[in-house]
Amino acid sequence: STTASPRASFPARAPRSIPTGTGDSFGYSLNSTRLGQFLSILSNVSSEREPPDCRRAPEPVRAAVAATLLRLGRQRFSLSAAAQDGSVSRSTLYNWFGDKQSAVDAAFDYLAEQFVAMFAVAVQTEDTLAGQLGQAAVAISEHRRWADPLSLHTTDLIDLILDERGDDLMRQSVAFWAPLIRSAAQRGEVTGGIDADAAAEWILRALFSIELLPPIHVDLTNPDAVRTYFSTYILGGIAHD
Repeated sequence: STTASPRASFPARAPRSIPTGTGDSFGYSLNSTRLGQFLSILSNVSSEREPPDCRRAPEPVRAAVAATLLRLGRQRFSLSAAAQDGSVSRSTLYNWFGDKQSAVDAAFDYLAEQFVAMFAVAVQTEDTLAGQLGQAAVAISEHRRWADPLSLHTTDLIDLILDERGDDLMRQSVAFWAPLIRSAAQRGEVTGGIDADAAAEWILRALFSIELLPPIHVDLTNPDAVRTYFSTYILGGIAHD
């Protein structure tokens, strides 16, 4: 659904430039090693929605299509508008996507991928699972920072992705977090016999709560408070038997 959530809609903002590279979309710089690891994870997650040409479209074009979808909504979205936003011809978009529905599907897939990319960027400087969880929580709590580059105005991005690509988002997110959990088990941060996939799902559910539930005991505008609160209590749920 593209209807704004009464819980958390975004105020109107001036449109910004379309993101031009993975990682940069969220105001961070992703180093090449971590980027390679992340892309390797994504390449192992199958997607049957996009025809092959969609995956060859340059990222700035996919980002432009996603931005157009968020700006206009599904009903008003058109390849002409997306072409204008992406500074390419409509015939070029037809060559890449084929039709409007394929472009819309590709846009939702892009948004899901970029959400997981946010995790990859956020955790790249951390060597412990606690630190990685804290940084991921801060990244989500500062959602306006990564919603702005996509010119998000009246749509709750989390709700939109969950509605349209919830299964894909969870699968890709679990695929991202599970190796980090296994590494943490090897370091003794969590129990050695932990089910990494189940623990990854727990992490995702806890992190999504930042967007889906109002805060009571934690100040979501304070990065230090967010980092401490969520790393402590998320890790506490999986650290020991």
